[in-house]
Amino acid sequence: MQPFLRRPVLALGAVAALAATALLGPLPTGVARAATETVVEVTAFGADPTGRHDSAAAVTAAVRHARTIEGPVRIVFPHGTYQIYPEQAEVRELYVSNTVGADQSYKDKRIGILLEDMDDVTVDGDGSHLQFHGLMTTFAAIRSHHVAVKDFSFDYTAPKVVDATVSESGVTDGHAYRVLKIPAGSGFSVGDRQVTWLGETSPATGRPYWSGVNGMQYTQIHDPAAKRTWRGSNPLFDDVAAMTDLGDRRLRIDYGTGAAPDDRGLVYQMRQTTRDTPSALLWESKDVTVEGLKARYLHGFGFVGQLSEDVTIKGNEFRTDPASGRTTAGFADFVQMSGVKGQVNITGNVFDGAHDDAINIHGTYLEVTGRPAPNALSLEYMHNETAGFPQFHPGDTVEIVDKRTMLPVPGVTARAVSVDGPSGQDHDKSLTSMVVTFDQNVPDSVTPRDFVVENTAYTPSVEISGNTFRDIPTRGVLVTTRKPVVIEDNVFDGMSMASVFISSDAYQWYESGPVTDVLIRRNTFDRPASPVIFVEPTNQAVDPAHPVHRNIRVEDNTFRTGDVRLLDAKSVGGITFTSNRAARLDRNTAFAAEAENVCPAPGTTTSVRTVTTASPYSTSLFSYRGSSGAVISGNDFDNGLNLRADLDATDPDQVTGDEVVNGADHVLPLLPTTGYTSSNAAVAAVDPTGRVTAGSAGTAVITPVTHSQLGDTTGVPVELTVGADPASPACAKALGPDTGGTAARSPDGTDSTRAHASAKQ
Repeated sequence: MQPFLRRPVLALGAVAALAATALLGPLPTGVARAATETVVEVTAFGADPTGRHDSAAAVTAAVRHARTIEGPVRIVFPHGTYQIYPEQAEVRELYVSNTVGADQSYKDKRIGILLEDMDDVTVDGDGSHLQFHGLMTTFAAIRSHHVAVKDFSFDYTAPKVVDATVSESGVTDGHAYRVLKIPAGSGFSVGDRQVTWLGETSPATGRPYWSGVNGMQYTQIHDPAAKRTWRGSNPLFDDVAAMTDLGDRRLRIDYGTGAAPDDRGLVYQMRQTTRDTPSALLWESKDVTVEGLKARYLHGFGFVGQLSEDVTIKGNEFRTDPASGRTTAGFADFVQMSGVKGQVNITGNVFDGAHDDAINIHGTYLEVTGRPAPNALSLEYMHNETAGFPQFHPGDTVEIVDKRTMLPVPGVTARAVSVDGPSGQDHDKSLTSMVVTFDQNVPDSVTPRDFVVENTAYTPSVEISGNTFRDIPTRGVLVTTRKPVVIEDNVFDGMSMASVFISSDAYQWYESGPVTDVLIRRNTFDRPASPVIFVEPTNQAVDPAHPVHRNIRVEDNTFRTGDVRLLDAKSVGGITFTSNRAARLDRNTAFAAEAENVCPAPGTTTSVRTVTTASPYSTSLFSYRGSSGAVISGNDFDNGLNLRADLDATDPDQVTGDEVVNGADHVLPLLPTTGYTSSNAAVAAVDPTGRVTAGSAGTAVITPVTHSQLGDTTGVPVELTVGADPASPACAKALGPDTGGTAARSPDGTDSTRAHASAKQ
């Protein structure tokens, strides 16, 4: 491998490079300067690519050296494995959105790669693997511009989530038991009928970085077979009679109860709830790209963009290493953009195995608590997980919002003139409150505790495209911004809550922002929860003439669903649902062919008929609450769906389109027509009515067919064997004993002798 990256340098560039070298002095071995960029290899500062020794101090030294060089500069991890422990990593006092708020126990963050006050810098992993230890942030860009972080994988040796798989279960001597398989890295000890989980032992203190008992504070359940993850209760430590370490990372739990557990194969993902640090932080930085990472586990929180501008996250894989035996890839959200402006692009990523939303993009409402001057407001962070950092800069535009209506105060287009509040990097001032002075007086109607304020300067345009979302217990995308939003060409598989959620909240999370231009297009929603697309601002007073959100278009998407609602929209003015396709998950098993005789003789006739094996769906596909300008048109719906729109504080004239019925069930027939096809007409020919003519000996599959708006749909087939001995085991089994068939009710209500295929659900 080359000791550093080389690029051809033209004559004039060479002169410039030499001049720069002369001015800056000699370069360390492993540092090269070219006309286009300077390359700094971390190995030149002692980093160990063999993975045998801690490289944290060397990485810190390399980055600090790079900070002294005028960009562009590239910090390279020559291909290898690097261990990074927290004890010799950079430390900064930082306050981060949606983490531990103002809690001083966690004010100091340890950061593996800290890009601080840098311009035009790239961290190039060269395909390396970075192994993190303890409880720390992988990388951060603080007050830096033109930043790229790319091309490496990273993981944590002992994640603060225990993924326990129920590998065995049953009942012995009248007592139920489970055997849990614990992945490597999750240490534990057993005593007094409880298990203590132990993080990795710090080489500096000799103590584990963290510990917890039994189910800790939070659990979600992962079903590897069904490929679903959801939040739920934890039965593992209820009524424990005995607990035994079986060795080989197996833990047996015996119970007082005799009821056999029914959860073999499930994974219980258990953790504490303290979000002590973000996995990555982009703060007050501009033009940041994160690309080509394999993020095997995100400790504490996700990748946070905070008061930054122009962020791109593309081509990354947020997913555990399949060889690790773990299923949790994120302690909470994967990506959170909190107060970002410019453009946010999140494209071509895999999001698999979070403990909260995959993507959340929002601003932050601060509540009005006082009026120290006619042109000033006292403001307060309201959620305990968000505090300590500045929310406004002088010159930023603001919007004052009525909490009851979630609408802005008319005529106020104020700018911040001065801000007296937290800095984000120290605790000298209040971490939860601030005073903001504006360039105009605030209307007298703005009273404490009734209004909130948003920084509208930090609201981004958003593109979320080409991503895959799976094993997410909450939402795929949560987005609230007044700038254009495009969510397209994504695959959402098995979300446990809404796949796309648009809120604007001044009562719980205080995540701000009305939307004015949202396009949800060409996505696939597979096995979604209800509702699939959810618009739910927290306004207490709902007025269709004054909606919170506007201009949402849902176009050309594919829904493969159970009995769920496709769209639930509150307080939206202008929302269209056009050119979409909605299919039942059970569309090919909802009806089945049933044969009068599965073993007819050549030259005889018999018949088949179609029976339904499922029921129509009852859930209305649409709900509108306090909304207007809703259009539903040009869509294709599967059989057995309920094309009903529920209306609440919504004028029926404001929901247009001839596909749905407002306020009444409109269920499409599950089996409107029936036809049949034969896999081998020479053996068994079938006409559209189900009359079968047996021909030459052999087998033929008769498949029922019905028509839907999505095209022809095939059901569960039945196999006929022509010329078989009726006494043969296959025929005898199908026909049943004695009668040569099983009793069934014929279409005209009389009993007849029939054999039928059972549909597999």
